[in-house]
Amino acid sequence: MNKKVGLLLPRSVIYPSISFDLMGGLRCCLDDAGINDIEIKTESIGLATDDKLVYSACEKLLFDGASIVAGYINPTTAEKLEPLFASAHALFISMDAGYLFPAKLKKLPHIFYLSLNGALCIRTVIKTAIENGSKNIAFAGSYYEAGYRSPFACHRAVEDGGGQVTYNLITPLKRSEFTLQPLVDHLKSSPEDGVFASFCGDMLQDFCTAAAAGNVFTDNVVYGSSFVGEEQWLAQSPYPGIDICVCVPWASRLDNTANVHFMAQLKQNNQKINIFSLLGWECAEVISEILTCADINEAIHKLEGYTFCSPRGTVILDADTHQCVVPVYEAKVIKDNNTGNCLLQPIGESPYWEEQRILLEKDINAITGPMTTWYNAYACIDS
Repeated sequence: MNKKVGLLLPRSVIYPSISFDLMGGLRCCLDDAGINDIEIKTESIGLATDDKLVYSACEKLLFDGASIVAGYINPTTAEKLEPLFASAHALFISMDAGYLFPAKLKKLPHIFYLSLNGALCIRTVIKTAIENGSKNIAFAGSYYEAGYRSPFACHRAVEDGGGQVTYNLITPLKRSEFTLQPLVDHLKSSPEDGVFASFCGDMLQDFCTAAAAGNVFTDNVVYGSSFVGEEQWLAQSPYPGIDICVCVPWASRLDNTANVHFMAQLKQNNQKINIFSLLGWECAEVISEILTCADINEAIHKLEGYTFCSPRGTVILDADTHQCVVPVYEAKVIKDNNTGNCLLQPIGESPYWEEQRILLEKDINAITGPMTTWYNAYACIDS
């Protein structure tokens, strides 16, 4: 098998090192496996908003001799690459945050997916909320979130649990206009069992700052999306005055052998440890398996149902959809007494993730007609 790999490099203002983190995780895993004779070619794809740019970048890498290409892009974009990779007799590994869905969960022979399962995390934490008795839930999310599937996953999970979303707050686009006051007013007039928050990056920081300043949630249980539990931005965000219940794909404090090893290897190589270096590491695990094969047909056969041990648990590449099947974890956003900011405290594997994965698949396959969307790969923002 050709040992030339292509990597698409995205850009993000809120995660400026995202490309370096993806590459760092990938390189560290390959080195750890003793695979040091690989040539990695790269192409920049900006915010991954332009399908034509992504297609052209992949085409260039394939003409440069890459038989495997990987990239952090939307799964909707990845779907459109199947004809190109089928023609080139090559494989594409699609990495994403899990906040957008493919049109249908169907097998595309030359595309395999590694996702942070954002929508699954949302469904799972809402299931936890329902089981805790929080059936009337107010939704609060940023303008940015409104273009992804965070609200959809939340609403569907609440409905499936026999509850209702009683209020929706979408915070303004301009940071200077950020306010939680409409939600505060609503909670005063119609006390809720719970609040669900969906924010990322500096928008998460704004949410925590506003919540802390106004003691907004002293009488409410708050649940959050997976990026509300993202450790880089939590460390920069003031404690909001109340713990937040979240489900996350991974946490640096997960206590398992693979995670300890992963963190040690990245520290040894002076690489950042975060969700993007995790994706790069897992991508290298898949690449390593492909390189044991004589050709792409054998690789496809081996990857369908392929199982490997990741820092976030056992990952299975589903044979029927090529989607990754992997646990998500219950955690709490708590106060870091050393800094006064937020800290993620993992609790353990959620008992609900498998049933919620099946329900999410049904939701995706039941979608008909157009849905509003941003084209950016999630968390890839330029301002």
